[in-house]
Amino acid sequence: MPIVPPSKLAQLQSNTRNIRNVCVLAHVDHGKTTLSDALLATNGIISSKLAGKIRYLDSREDEQQRGITMESSGISLYHKQTENDTEYLINLIDSPGHVDFSSEVASAARLSDGALVLVDVLEGVCTQTVSVLHQAWVENVRPVLFLNKLDRMIVEWRMTPSEAYTHMQQLIEQVNAVLAGFWEGDRLAEDSRMLDEAKERWRETHGDAPMSEWYLEEKDDSHIYFSPEQGNVLFGSAIDGWAFRVNHFAQIFAEKLGIPSPSKLQALMWGDYYIDPKNKHRVLNGKQLAKLYGAARVATSVPLFVQLCLNPVWQVYENAVINVDQEKIDKVIGALNVKVHPRDRRSKDSRVVLIAIMQGWLSLAQACMSAIVEQLPSPVDAQPLRLPPLVHKSPKSAAESRPPPKNDVEKALYECASGSSNAPVPLVAYIGKVVSVPRASLPDFSSGKVQADRVTMSAEEMRAKGRDAVRRELALSRDTPTGTPLSVLSPSDTASPLSSGISTPLHVEAAPEASIDSLAEAMDKQLVLKESESEDEILIGFGRLYSGTISVGDTLWAMQPKYNAKDAKTLPFLKQTTVQSLYMMMGREFVQLQSVPAGNVFGIRGIAGAILKSGTLASDAQICPNLAAIHTETFPIVRVAIEPINPQDMDKLARGLELLNQADACVQVVSQTTGEHVLVTAGELHLERCLKDLRERFAQCEIHVSEPIVPFREGIVRQSAQPGVVLGEVGSSGRLLAIISKASGKSVDADDSRAKPEDLPRGEIHTATANGQVTLSILVEPLPEKTIKFMTRHARDIKRVVNLASSQRRHRLNAAAEALDEMDVIAGSVDVDSDDEAKTTKPSRLSELGPWLSTRMQETFNKAKGWEPLRVERIMNDGLRVLGPRQVGPNMLIYSTQVLEQSGRTSSSWYKQREHNGRGASSAATPYLSGDESDSEDTPTLESVRTAHTARDFEESINTGFQLAMQSGPLCFEPVVGVAVTIKNIVFNPEASTSSDAARSASSASSLSGQVITAVRDAIWTGLLHWSPRLHLAMYTCDIQATSEVLGKVYGVINRRHGRILSEEMREGTPYFIIKASIPIVESFGFADEIRKRSSGAAVPLLIFRGFESLNVDPFWVPTTEEELEDLGEKADKDNVAKKYMDGVRKRKGLFVERKIVEHAEKQRTLKK
Repeated sequence: MPIVPPSKLAQLQSNTRNIRNVCVLAHVDHGKTTLSDALLATNGIISSKLAGKIRYLDSREDEQQRGITMESSGISLYHKQTENDTEYLINLIDSPGHVDFSSEVASAARLSDGALVLVDVLEGVCTQTVSVLHQAWVENVRPVLFLNKLDRMIVEWRMTPSEAYTHMQQLIEQVNAVLAGFWEGDRLAEDSRMLDEAKERWRETHGDAPMSEWYLEEKDDSHIYFSPEQGNVLFGSAIDGWAFRVNHFAQIFAEKLGIPSPSKLQALMWGDYYIDPKNKHRVLNGKQLAKLYGAARVATSVPLFVQLCLNPVWQVYENAVINVDQEKIDKVIGALNVKVHPRDRRSKDSRVVLIAIMQGWLSLAQACMSAIVEQLPSPVDAQPLRLPPLVHKSPKSAAESRPPPKNDVEKALYECASGSSNAPVPLVAYIGKVVSVPRASLPDFSSGKVQADRVTMSAEEMRAKGRDAVRRELALSRDTPTGTPLSVLSPSDTASPLSSGISTPLHVEAAPEASIDSLAEAMDKQLVLKESESEDEILIGFGRLYSGTISVGDTLWAMQPKYNAKDAKTLPFLKQTTVQSLYMMMGREFVQLQSVPAGNVFGIRGIAGAILKSGTLASDAQICPNLAAIHTETFPIVRVAIEPINPQDMDKLARGLELLNQADACVQVVSQTTGEHVLVTAGELHLERCLKDLRERFAQCEIHVSEPIVPFREGIVRQSAQPGVVLGEVGSSGRLLAIISKASGKSVDADDSRAKPEDLPRGEIHTATANGQVTLSILVEPLPEKTIKFMTRHARDIKRVVNLASSQRRHRLNAAAEALDEMDVIAGSVDVDSDDEAKTTKPSRLSELGPWLSTRMQETFNKAKGWEPLRVERIMNDGLRVLGPRQVGPNMLIYSTQVLEQSGRTSSSWYKQREHNGRGASSAATPYLSGDESDSEDTPTLESVRTAHTARDFEESINTGFQLAMQSGPLCFEPVVGVAVTIKNIVFNPEASTSSDAARSASSASSLSGQVITAVRDAIWTGLLHWSPRLHLAMYTCDIQATSEVLGKVYGVINRRHGRILSEEMREGTPYFIIKASIPIVESFGFADEIRKRSSGAAVPLLIFRGFESLNVDPFWVPTTEEELEDLGEKADKDNVAKKYMDGVRKRKGLFVERKIVEHAEKQRTLKK
């Protein structure tokens, strides 16, 4: 097909009903980019013979080398329906399939209205298949299923058509089962929401009377499933360039079978339908066939889909590839009436003949384009369903009824209105991602104009332009005395204003009629141009326009996801920006546009600094909504510290990290207070790509990368600790350290207050402040495993409840506390890694969520060792004060009844509004703000402090000490999980202070607060070491598909990496085993390469973050019993893995690591050779 000029594509952008915005989604290596190549070949961008080999949309070098897509790429294609000669614009977005790049999939789904979901018929529904289906479901994107790689079923597995049909039936059922799970989850959430609304209406009309029976309205879910007879399933092979839907064969065979309408035959093409053996013009179902010919005939009959669709395909492969027969090939070509070039017929490569036949008979591009046009919605049809949840942050089910617009902005959004110069409409666009491209590739600049000309000009125009350039060079060489040829000069010096795309430079001899405003505007453009020329990388936003028309030069408001028009504190997330350039995305090329109407995807230059990773562009920030943030399936987990090898390149590295942070949605760049730069990525492959970009593009300097920094968690179990483990102090810094006295040879002082007295329960600590004025009794104990899992799973709900209580209390604070609001915002903006996975129905009203969480949390203590029911009930009702760390973690701070009576608070819980300031760690420096509102604002005197202190005055200091202890545990200063801290008693002794001036100063109020914080933190650390400590490792779920030949090698690699097998099953009808294992992230680096090498490429793992798991090894364990000493020896031949991990983290953080430098202190001697 000839090349479609971009001018033609730009004309089609204005016809919104004939636009289709489509993304291609699939598991890794399921054929997305190969399919995209076939679609590109229809527009003449690449040759049809190179489709699947050139991988045009994989523009990065590492993408071509690895054979996987790492960045989503967009391209606009032209399609003309042959039935009605209607022209369509297809905006296609190819997305990655690897789990490390799920953020790219999320941005592609947000910008699209439909999706082509590819599934390998051999590998079936894989982990990422479920993830991309869920992403499409969340974004309300309508999918079309493509069963790819049918050629492997024929050539490799040698399946019969009937076996392949059965296999594909099961595969479609598996995909539909995934969609059914999504539907059921949404229905449960909707049921809870509607029930709460019904209860509220009942209370308003009937008071406290019992509510009558209420039923959830049934809804039809048939429209969400894939069914070949509906036309939303394609069958084919992208590498061989063919595909079909059942309607293609229905149109061919309807007349032959005597069926008046192809649509009637299409409804019978999938399922148990058979051709009548006696009357070839009649189709029977299974029951009818059994009734007429007996049940035995049904078992031997061939279904209609197999007979009409699969048998012809199998015959072509049989004669062209498996058993090559030239005579039969000629007969097939004649019967199918396809044109095959004589050169292809004479080819010795059988696949050349096969591809020529299949592409001429069942064109892949034609089948996919027809499915896209017929099955997927236009922006006009899709936006009324997709935008209400994004505008109102409401559930997806609320948009199914197509709610009416509430204002002009929503009306323009739901209608996808572009407006006009006479009747403009509000402009709303969403920037899904920001990409960094080389300046030379943009048509705005002279060097990028060459690439733009190659796209926009024909061959004759390019030759004419070349001849003109030669003439100009010859003329200039005759006029120039030095004889310097024009070709020696730089392109920017030789390019004319028209050819370079740059506006005409401002000369002194400007036209006299030019106004001052026009001259100033021209100078501003020149300034912007010079600033752009100074950068090698330009940031381009990849977005979707939902309403209005955007043009070059427009001034818009850029709203980041945290901006809220009703909250003045979010104004820093709102910035004004000017559109410098607009582009049509053509894969590797950028075509410059002057304006873009609604319903299209586009590229935009000029948002650098205004939008970080994603955001909303609007013409009016007050009336236009800030669309909801993108939902992502993965979170960054792998950390590395980076620094330049040459210290002089530090500025380059900082600028490069800034560009990388904007150009990658799943990257986090953290600048430590020590000046260290930390890069956080989603996985090992993502890390490699980011480091390559830093070295070669963004920073352009050599960098040193540390070993990956993997997060750990610390916890305890209900077992006794190893003997001699206490808290000691090492060095002048006074950092606390866990020490084994036996191993180190140091004695533990029996009078040390931190040592555990024999008469106290395990975990109970009596401690006092440095001046002795405050004495605390604290009990530390482990929480039940069920409670930890529940709190981790519902961390997001707990955060919502805590934030609600904080917002209610904020109105009751005095002026001094309001000065700490900014710190409170920072402390409350914690992102939680865990989504809600609870299967039970929880209330949708936020006011009822706290009691529901408390009740469910109480149930998790049922039959737990050490937790009596009466004690748990009292804790949940009154005793639980706060969670940690950061008020949302899986740790509890509990007050005993005695402490509650001292503080005068007996009817408040962690989720309820309190009379005092519950600000947590952020208000640690001002504990006296927690008093009554009637308290004097004057600083209390020393005498009043000595006599007025109660347990209530130390509540904030205790809370701060608890948060600090939970944020950094005693093992290696990592966050703590699964610990309950009970404050049993608080005693204030003002007589303990001395009369010296120094001691009197130390007894002041502010100093006493800090001493209480330190005492509580140290006491909790000491109590943790009374139990057997455990490290919690960050874990990957590893999915591996392998044959039986390499199964043993795969298991060996997993065992060496300290992994464990979760499940193993053989995929029915295939020689593949599906292995699901878990492996620590700290052991996962290089795991994928080792698996590929050991299995010779036959097994490829997919790693997905699954959370934290406890390593059931005490870091301080040493052989003590006779049996252990006899088996392992005094030094223990088996390394303590937990201690190795702990020492590694401590060494990285600069903490003391206990190790023997000299093993045998023997006299040195010179050995004879």
